[in-house]
Parts: sequence; structure tokens; C-alpha cells
Amino acid sequence: MTDFIEMKLPDGSTFQTWEVAWTPTRTYHVAQRHPAASDDNEGSEAAPFRTIQRAAAVLLPGERVIVHAGVYREWVRPQRGGDGPARMIWYQAADGEPVTIKGSDEWRPQWTRSRYIRSTRFVSWEAALTGSMFAGANPFCLANGYMDRNWDYSTGYELRRGMLFLDGQPLRQVADPGHLEHLDGAPGAFWVEENGMAIHLRLAGERDPDGLVYEITTREQVLAPAERYLNYIRVSGFRMLHAANGVPIPWPQRGLLSATAGHHWIVEDCEIAHANTIGMDLGGQWWYYGQGECQGHHIVRRNYIHHFGVCGIAGWHNRANENLLVEDNLLTDNCTMQVPGHCENAAIKIHRTVNALIRRNVIVRTWYGAAIWLDGEIYNTRITQNVCLENHDCCWGQIFLEINEGPNLVDNNVLFETHRWDWGGGIDPARGFHSHDAEKVVIAQNLILGGEDEAIHVARGNPERTGRPFENDFRIWGNILGAYRELVFLPNDTSRSNHNLFAVYPAQLADAFVADGEHRLSLEAWRQAGQDADSVVAPLLVSIDKERLTLSVRAAHLERLPKYAPPGELLPGLVTGKDAFTLDLLSRDRRGVFGVGPIADLPLDGTEVSIDPRRLPGRTRA
Repeated sequence: MTDFIEMKLPDGSTFQTWEVAWTPTRTYHVAQRHPAASDDNEGSEAAPFRTIQRAAAVLLPGERVIVHAGVYREWVRPQRGGDGPARMIWYQAADGEPVTIKGSDEWRPQWTRSRYIRSTRFVSWEAALTGSMFAGANPFCLANGYMDRNWDYSTGYELRRGMLFLDGQPLRQVADPGHLEHLDGAPGAFWVEENGMAIHLRLAGERDPDGLVYEITTREQVLAPAERYLNYIRVSGFRMLHAANGVPIPWPQRGLLSATAGHHWIVEDCEIAHANTIGMDLGGQWWYYGQGECQGHHIVRRNYIHHFGVCGIAGWHNRANENLLVEDNLLTDNCTMQVPGHCENAAIKIHRTVNALIRRNVIVRTWYGAAIWLDGEIYNTRITQNVCLENHDCCWGQIFLEINEGPNLVDNNVLFETHRWDWGGGIDPARGFHSHDAEKVVIAQNLILGGEDEAIHVARGNPERTGRPFENDFRIWGNILGAYRELVFLPNDTSRSNHNLFAVYPAQLADAFVADGEHRLSLEAWRQAGQDADSVVAPLLVSIDKERLTLSVRAAHLERLPKYAPPGELLPGLVTGKDAFTLDLLSRDRRGVFGVGPIADLPLDGTEVSIDPRRLPGRTRA
């Protein structure tokens, strides 16, 4: 158990962690490289098991397995869970030893020139697949999914679920053999025949593929129980790669790692990468499955999750996902599959969070989805101290709240650089914060810069979805907003905005505000409508290094950012400002001062400062 910084939730309660310190009653060992390793052993350090699955078959509540160095090509299926916080079942990588679990196998096929592809522009090769290669169904026979045409522009559905790797790099799958001509910078590309039993390959530089060792996904998941509702499981320190999973809707969510609808899991210090669709699923997997005892209560911390097609961390909502803690994770190269019309794409996409805390996560390079998207009956959830950089098709907003009555709180985050995407049937907007069918949300002390539409966009509610139009009572307080066409868009006069910094030149404020969801206003007219009376206008030159996670700001007309007394009750029943806004992005005490933006005492002379909220003592191995 690591140090835990308590934080207030929107309703004024303190987020409570259920985790306790405990000592395993028995420890098993797995060590495939040990000369005496065998699944017939007792599992001691001197006589270890060879496979992790053998340990999964014998572990009882209160016990753990330590897995030693090696590459384990398995689908680990825990057979049982723990029965309480002090009697978990613990899967632990040996400290300091590289332990990798893969859903792929090595493949050394015999390649021949493609029979059906004849081109003067490129050379392609083919190799056969056999059913015996796969644990379960052949994923190269299975499409990623299908979709009602009303959802549209989801071309990734026509591809197959199987993935192919060479020298650790994924090769790009194409839907038509003629598309092998265009590698688009990839080390190679492949096409799968209709029956899923042959692969056609072209490598960059017209390299001969014969004699090379490939990795081919042969398993749908890497660590996931076959039985639902196994609880109190802890997974620590593994590198888990290569899952041939499908797109959810209509399929269930099945992540590379999955709690399979269990509750009270801890996933920590892991690398989870190259899932065809979902890195980790922690919800009910589908809307209509059975209920179990409860749902949620997971702790997800200090993981590196990257290169996944649809979601990094996902959770569906056959019931509430309660008391979730998602903190200190790094998610990069997110949502790479072109299925944005699927509407489940995000680095973090969780439904129905209740009494939840999402904090100190860094999310970089998200392609066809939001950075953080919470959907469906969200209540008393706080999104704080997150850094979201570079969204290419953010599907409405980098942070997106959908269908909730609140109260919810979005504070002390950095949202930087959103881009539009033209999918042929229209243009997806590029926004920082977006909500629809939501209300009672406080958006405070964020830095939201660099997009093409609205920095903060609150859409009108749709009574057909919710029974009444949720669109009321937003509070926009203490944010730095700039480099967007419009800065604040509100649907009616129940919301209030003030004490913000508009980091633009005054001439850019002619129609930067939208009232009643339709009337564009200048700052002067906006103020006459009762908004932003105390806000400041000052252009800033802002630079963010996305690799080093640093920020520099230069201001021509400000010596320091504005500071105010902490706000009182922003919304009825919401935690007051003096209790909520105590820590900045880097967990430094604000000492009773409500400063604009997510970093206390941010220098305005171009000095570089860190914007990495994770690198604090006791919170990361890096």
C-alpha cells in the first residue's frame, strides 16, 4: 500500500480507500527459466511452477504468486478471488525482474509469392494459418464488429481482430489487397483473405519476409477470469501485451486485462499495450448481464497503457461503478482504430461512476476519441490533476461528461491541443471540455488551450434521453482559456462564469461567448448578461513539451496570475471552495488562496515547470 493523499469529492465527503496493509499467508513461485520448473512441482522458490496458469489454479484467498523473469505466452484465467481487503489473491511480478505475459505466439511461416495479387508497384507474399494455432476461435476469421449504419463512419469494423508483429512493431492491417501499396510509414502491412486462413504481407523496402520471426495474436485476452464475479484480486508489475479482442457494441467489453465483472481489483505498476481494442475493462462488460454483489471499487494506479484501438480503461454500466480510484497512469497513442462513430472511444471511458476519483493521469496522443469520457448517471465524481495533450478527433471534447445530474467536479487539469476531423459526412468539433445531458458541474482552475471550436461547451439537453433536459447549473471558475474560436458556450442563464483568465488579445473577444446556446456575444455583452465580471483578459504565449511534460508561459501584461479568496458554495450541496481547491496540479498546498489555473505561483517569464502530476515520492517507480 502506498501513501494516499485524501481528496474531497463534490458533495463534501472525503474519498475513502478500502485498501489495507496485509501479509500473504502463503507465497507460490513461477519461474519458467528455472532448471527445475514444472507444473507438477509444489510451487516453492526451489521447485517453482512453469506457468502462471498453474498458480492460478491453486491460489486461495490471502495467498500470492511471485512470477520471475521470462516471456509467458498464456491466457491467465484466475480460478478464484479473495474474500476481503486483507485476504486478496495477489499476482506479483518479482521485484526488479522483467516479466511479460503475451497473447501472441511466435510464428515462422513459409512465405510464397501471393497468388491473387499481381502488381508492378509492390511485391506481396502469403502464408497459411491453421486452426491449431489459436486458443479458441481464429481471430483472423472474426471481424472487429459491426454497426448500425445510422452510427456511420466506422471503417475499422471491416478489419479482422488478429494482429501481426515484427521486431516488436505492429504491422498495419488493410481491408483491400490493393491497399498494400500504401504503407503510410508502417514497417509493413498485411491483408487477410475472406476465410481468415491466409495472410498476405508486404514489408517496407520490399524486404523478403521469409526466415523472419513474427508474433501473431492467438488469444483474445491475456489476464481475465473465465468466470464472472471474482473479487479482491491484485495484479502488480507485469508487462502484458497483444490481445485479439473485438470492438464492443454489439460484443461485450473484453479487455486485454479484465475483471470480468468482479469488484475490488487492484491493477498497479503494469504496462498494458497493443490491444486490438480495449486495454482494461472493469465494468459489467455489457448492459444486460447479471448483477453480482456490487460493481466497481477498483484501484488502477501507476500503469503505462498504450497503443490500443478503442479504450485504454473501460467500464460499462449494468450497475453503478462505485468508489473507483484511477490515478497516476500514463496513457499514450490512444484510440487508434477508426471507429469514432462507435461512441465508446476514449483513453478512459467509464459509465455510471459514483463517488469516484480520477486524478493525476497523463494522456498523450489520442486519435479517434476523448481523453476522459464519463457517461451515464455520473454522480459525485471528481476529475482532477489530469494532463490531456493532443487529441486528433476528440469526439466532442477532451474531457466529456454525458448524462448526469451531478454534482461533479472537473478541476486543476491541463487540456491542450484539440483537432477537428473531417470524416466525409461532417466534421467532428474540437473542444476542451464538453458536456451534454448534464448539469451541476463545476469546472474550475483548469488550463484549456489550443483548439478550433469551444474551450468549454455545455450543450442543450435532450429530454428524449433523460426525461427532462439536463443542462443547468454549471460553474466555470478560475480557468485559463484561450486559442479557441469561442471560449464559453452555455445553453441558458442558470450557469455562471467568473474569475477566469482569457489568454487572448481583446480583439479576439468580439464573439467569443455564446449565451442561450445561440447568441454570440462580445465580452462586454457577456458581462452585461451577468457573466465574468471579475475575469481578466491578458494574452499568453504558452508552450508545452509533450515528451518531457513541461510548460512555459510568457505574459506581456501580467506579472502574476490573478488570485482571489476561495469561493464559497458554488452550487447547493457542493463542497465549498476552501475545502475543495486546496491542491494544485502538482499536489502543492495553495495555502487558502484561490489562484487562476492549475499551477500555484506559475511563473510568467518563460521558465519551464513540470506538468507531470505523477512524479511525486511514493507514487511511481519511474
